[in-house]
Amino acid sequence: MNFYQVAVYIRGQLVASHTVEAPDGLYAINLVEGQYGEPPQVQYKTVHHEDGSKETALVVVGWHGYSFEVRRIEPT
Repeated sequence: MNFYQVAVYIRGQLVASHTVEAPDGLYAINLVEGQYGEPPQVQYKTVHHEDGSKETALVVVGWHGYSFEVRRIEPT
């Protein structure tokens, strides 16, 4: 396991920093994100246009507004 520094931002402003032990950076982010609410879900929806055409749209549901940045802390 390694240690990671996870920075938490909202609208580009740093609001918190956490140090966690995890096997990789994504796992570290997932550990911290759980403290800020349920993670957002990505869904694909079909949009029907007036002219009869349709397209697939990506929709994010339950976005909590936080973004996360992770860095591995190297042992000294």
